[in-house]
Amino acid sequence: MGLRTVRPLLFRATTPASLFGDEVPNPEHVPQPTPNRIKGSYHWMNERAVTLLSVPLLATAFVYGPHAINDMLLGIVLPVHAHMGFGSVLLDYFEHRRWPVISRVLKYALFGITGLAMFGAWRINTTDVGLTAYFSRLWNANKSQKTKE
Repeated sequence: MGLRTVRPLLFRATTPASLFGDEVPNPEHVPQPTPNRIKGSYHWMNERAVTLLSVPLLATAFVYGPHAINDMLLGIVLPVHAHMGFGSVLLDYFEHRRWPVISRVLKYALFGITGLAMFGAWRINTTDVGLTAYFSRLWNANKSQKTKE
């Protein structure tokens, strides 16, 4: 069985009549999504701007150590960066047209989790040592455990 005999079985020509029967949908009556400035290239530029903002903030944290202003900015930029990333994942895998209820629930859950992350970062920054010192303690916790033994 050569390619010429298999090809018609694999790649059958599908015409609109074979897909929809006698009633072919009119493209004018298909609902189109409304244009939105947030989506598309503006959304892509906003993601890149947040990513570029996080680079000097993280470099400042590594070079200078804990600082209150830098910790507060990290507490805003990092949750927003994670929110945009997970929002893109939800947009790709749970699109609103196919999963209307699940996508809405996950979108609101993402906003709630982002708000909780910002609140947690604010609490660490205001009542504890700050984000940079907190992550430094987490990073070096295993080392201090070994020196005690």
